[in-house]
Amino acid sequence: MGSTDYYNEDLIVRYLDGECTHEEALTIESLLKSDARYKQHFNEIRFIWEQTAISSTELEKDWSLIRQRIGFGKKQASPFAFFLRAAAVIIMVFSVSASLWVYWNVPGYGRWVVFETGATSDSLVLPDASIVYLNRNSSLKFRNAFAGPERHVALKGEGYFEVAKDLEKPFKVEVGPVSVNVLGTAFHLDGTRADGLIELNVTEGIVNLSNRRESNQIYAGEWAIANAKVMGKGVITNNNFISWKTGLLEFNEASLSDISVALRNHFPEINDVIIYNQSNIKVTTRFKGQHLDEITEELSVHFQKNFALKNGTLIISD
Repeated sequence: MGSTDYYNEDLIVRYLDGECTHEEALTIESLLKSDARYKQHFNEIRFIWEQTAISSTELEKDWSLIRQRIGFGKKQASPFAFFLRAAAVIIMVFSVSASLWVYWNVPGYGRWVVFETGATSDSLVLPDASIVYLNRNSSLKFRNAFAGPERHVALKGEGYFEVAKDLEKPFKVEVGPVSVNVLGTAFHLDGTRADGLIELNVTEGIVNLSNRRESNQIYAGEWAIANAKVMGKGVITNNNFISWKTGLLEFNEASLSDISVALRNHFPEINDVIIYNQSNIKVTTRFKGQHLDEITEELSVHFQKNFALKNGTLIISD
């Protein structure tokens, strides 16, 4: 038996149930003293085993009662009695394995926690003191305690991360087929783009961006887009990607198309934008915490256009 076999849940369950060999028991006890990661793995399985409704004692009583009812004496041994004992162990292993799967994978029932937003953005502090800001209709899945060699989270939607620095434990974010690895930095991730690409904007430090084919370092002031197979990057020229967090919209020689995209991303009441007759005018302006009607009123003066929101569609016309 290789050393990695001792990480097998079935063997640990048999040890807890007193069903493993003397050699296996000695090896497990030795690993508990010498291997911290193995001890953590063992303790998690023991926790589930202890919570499992069927204990070894209860099983023995149940099978003893069954043997009596079907006419087997206490001293009588038979292939069927052996089968019952084997079935008891199999049931225990299956029950613990199922509980472990729930514990490790289902949020709210064990080591995983899910934080979700609805119609408004919100923020949370992670176990390592990192701060995550989530845009509306987004969620973050993470372990309730960052045990193990890395700090692992999974994002659905859009978020901004201010990661506490820890050189010994990298911080990893998964967004679909793309992952981000950092030691301590600040960055924005958007998994809601209509084209299916994941967008990254780095505001502090260095971020390692990976997909199934390649890995690339993205520095502060740079953006990147990626999916499972492609990746590209450039220099950030528009900071409105984080306007949902800051409440600030800034435009520098921006076109009507650029501004309309920013408005659609910033205001949840805008589902689509229709522009009749594009304009060649470029606008430099700034909005902080203003309502949509206040912004469109100013923009109508700059572009000499009418702005009207109808059934979720912002219509811009002459």
